[in-house]
Amino acid sequence: MITLTALKWVPPFAQGQVRDHRVRWVLKEVGWPYRVELIDTVVQQDAGYRLAQPFGQVPLMREDGRPTLFETGAIVLDVATRSGRLLPGTDAERAHAVCWLFAALNSVEPFLAQLAEVDFFMKDEADKARRRPGVIAMVDTRLGQLDVVLRDREYLAGDDFTIADLMMSSVMKVIGHTDLLDRHAAVKAHRDRCFARPAYREAIAEQRRDIAAHGPRDMKYASA
Repeated sequence: MITLTALKWVPPFAQGQVRDHRVRWVLKEVGWPYRVELIDTVVQQDAGYRLAQPFGQVPLMREDGRPTLFETGAIVLDVATRSGRLLPGTDAERAHAVCWLFAALNSVEPFLAQLAEVDFFMKDEADKARRRPGVIAMVDTRLGQLDVVLRDREYLAGDDFTIADLMMSSVMKVIGHTDLLDRHAAVKAHRDRCFARPAYREAIAEQRRDIAAHGPRDMKYASA
């Protein structure tokens, strides 16, 4: 049985964002059963957990008889490869899908994450006002480049939904608090197409139920 780690609770702005939703999503797409182990900050700092996940993050995927995996890109690729699902049929298309999987994580998400950092974590309003326009411009440029790619296709690699689409649409959640996608119709349509999938809806609903059942005290923050 697969065991997936996830946080017991996160603040409202992060709910629906925590990256374990990507693993829940891919597992539901391929139809593999799993259980969720909800953890707190004590577990995140535990030496045993850090042996498997050096950064103390979620998700972590454990499975009997297999290496423990972390990093959502690695987990999603592993599940797709072993299941024979969510990857195109030809070698060339599979390579293209993997390329776009990593592009989502390395060439798109870091830009979007800068905006989330400014909007949610910068405390000095003057500093935020100075930095935000430049970050918005960078995000707009990157989304515009992606929009060009998606204008003449429904999916990134081949004719069907793949792990490339799962990951690219997922990273768009980072800017879900903004209206930036309204400027990039093809990217927005791609995200909406992916998020309409039943497996995504089930994964997000499940994550939200887990979070709703807990509160800040359950995380055992040092200041709590």
